[in-house]
Amino acid sequence: MNPYRDDARNVGTGVPIEVLPGIYELRESLGPGFDVPECWLSLYLLVDPTHHAPPVLIDSGWPRTAATVVVPALASLGYGPEALMAVINTHNHGDHTHGNGRLRAATGCDVWIGDADADGLDREAEFDGEVIPPDRPDRRLVAGEELDLAGRIWEVVPMPGHSPGSIGLWDREARTLICGDALQAQATAVQGIAIIPDRDAYAATLNRVAALGAAHLLPAHPYAPFTTCHIDGEAEVARYLDACHAHEAAYPGEVGTALRALGGSATTAALADRLCRDRGYAGACPLTPRLLDSDRPHLEARGIVRPGDSTGHWHIA
Repeated sequence: MNPYRDDARNVGTGVPIEVLPGIYELRESLGPGFDVPECWLSLYLLVDPTHHAPPVLIDSGWPRTAATVVVPALASLGYGPEALMAVINTHNHGDHTHGNGRLRAATGCDVWIGDADADGLDREAEFDGEVIPPDRPDRRLVAGEELDLAGRIWEVVPMPGHSPGSIGLWDREARTLICGDALQAQATAVQGIAIIPDRDAYAATLNRVAALGAAHLLPAHPYAPFTTCHIDGEAEVARYLDACHAHEAAYPGEVGTALRALGGSATTAALADRLCRDRGYAGACPLTPRLLDSDRPHLEARGIVRPGDSTGHWHIA
């Protein structure tokens, strides 16, 4: 039993949700670290309706996810665990990769990941008191590769910005892009603000995605202002991309506004709280303080905050 099961939202249940023909969403909680009901992790299970081609999973979740979400979902669709051909990590962040080892052990599947994020799998990690041992991918994916997945052709699309090796999977015929965390819109209820370490790469990713002409986006979390993970139709895709651009344009000024409201100086915790309240949340989202500290060089370069302050302390420029 998944300890963070939420039947009302179908999170952690192992019950697949068909979002498009041959594509099922499997929802997993971000608990215990980020147990926020409005935000979950969406894995995507690609299946061949004829059962001629084996299923493929996009992202692996946590160590518990194989047993509590993926294997039950496969069974409900008529597959044994051994049927899973591969799991493809959209990028190397823990909620997308920490389940690789348990999933490989349970199913015998391969692990594939974008080339620029692959080396990070070699590092030991920890989740909820459990050590995640180093691992190696079976295949390193590069931009432009065409993959035959569950009977359809998907192209590997480079989508850096959120991480150096973030990738998307593009079904040109169905105009469907599985995009992981690469498109942050207005961030999630866990973050409060977008996670974009490389803003130049992110801008290029947004332009690249706009040029695809997608009719469906399938991100890995519900990014505000959207409340679901299937962005359905050209108009909604355009609105989603507009939200990505709007966040980038407004974010530095929002930080400045929040800091001025606090008298021009604040701790990271106080600034995170004020910023998130200004953005419509009840208080600081779990990751906001950490993200602000990592964004400080960007905000200093934009002339929003004074350079040279010690970590944890902020002054308006």
